[in-house]
Amino acid sequence: MTKDDKREAIIQAASKQFSQYGYRKTAMDDISKRMGISRASLYSYFDNKDEIFRNVSLSIHERALSRAQEHLVGGSSGAESIPSLAVRVGNALLARHSPFQKAVAESHHGDELFDEYSRLCGDIVHDSHARFQALLASALNAASGSGDIDLKKAGITGKAAAEILNLGAAGLKRGAPDLAIFKKRIKNFTKAFITGLGG
Repeated sequence: MTKDDKREAIIQAASKQFSQYGYRKTAMDDISKRMGISRASLYSYFDNKDEIFRNVSLSIHERALSRAQEHLVGGSSGAESIPSLAVRVGNALLARHSPFQKAVAESHHGDELFDEYSRLCGDIVHDSHARFQALLASALNAASGSGDIDLKKAGITGKAAAEILNLGAAGLKRGAPDLAIFKKRIKNFTKAFITGLGG
């Protein structure tokens, strides 16, 4: 196992530990035991629990952005046909917004994890939002250029439309009792929004 592989394995083990026992009840010893490594070995990769938690968050965001980008360019390789713009944008929004919600919703310590996430990971969230909105704006501008939508006629820029879609999706998580409801909200929201842009 390479150093990078071991680091990733620690992040995955810590993610499971946080989900199962919460942030406050998880100690560095717990993570090292779960990994089957010494505490000293764990400290050679991460300075403290906060750093591990931030890296768990970063890992979730990076995977989400990668999946969102795949959807925006037309789905996974080998797909027989490219989905409609509304479907691609909706799937990208779900890829971007679902993973952390899923992690929090499936843990008995969801509220605690969300509080720690807000305390420790604000810069990670901000960067992820900015990068996702740039990807989304690029996809919308390309769709306008190809005639799938008409941003000029709608009187909005790709950047502004991307911001509305991203923030709207974040708001749709509020009060959603499960992922199925959230997915339904995203589908309806995206369809209405893209239709309003002439798509």
